[in-house]
Amino acid sequence: MLNASMEAGWPSSSAVDTPARRVELQLGRRRHRRITGPAGLLLFICLFLPAVRGCNDTVYPLTMPMFWHPYLYGLVFAVATTSLTLRSVRYAVIALRILAWLTLIGGAILLVVAGALGIGELALGGILMAAIGRRGFSERRVALTAIAIGACSLLWFGLWAATPDALIGIYLSVLASGGMLAGGLVWLGELAMARPVPIVVPRALARERE
Repeated sequence: MLNASMEAGWPSSSAVDTPARRVELQLGRRRHRRITGPAGLLLFICLFLPAVRGCNDTVYPLTMPMFWHPYLYGLVFAVATTSLTLRSVRYAVIALRILAWLTLIGGAILLVVAGALGIGELALGGILMAAIGRRGFSERRVALTAIAIGACSLLWFGLWAATPDALIGIYLSVLASGGMLAGGLVWLGELAMARPVPIVVPRALARERE
């Protein structure tokens, strides 16, 4: 057999380059990332900016954990839009699902301490949980969550912006929330028009061993 292969001009010894152990499945092009990513990052930065004038001092959102939800959602979307792989979608769904559960738990706690705020936060948690779902991993549900958090945050910060005590953090939060809403709508539209992305598995290549 060895002589036959040598006579045929084949290499006497060869090695095979196997495909990579892990193949990262890529998403299609997503133009919404130019909107959703910066909007989410800006919303997270607003966590550290002055929001409103208090009775004795300026109020920063960082000192009020019960109101962190929109800012943390902004961080998740800012990170999620940096990658174009299906794995990033899976991680984003897990993070958004955890935040939705935390919102529900926070609402239940606030319901005992401050009834009206608790009811509002429970309603928000229900909306966010319905958007992301309790199981499965869908990019469409991530886009729906971006729309939901953008709309709810725009309403929340918009009400604060109408007061005379609003500061730079509130105004920037309104801008970022509008960006999240717009980015989510663009995202959902892209998914509706997107074609399935073929899965390309790299081939094994044979090469002559040195």
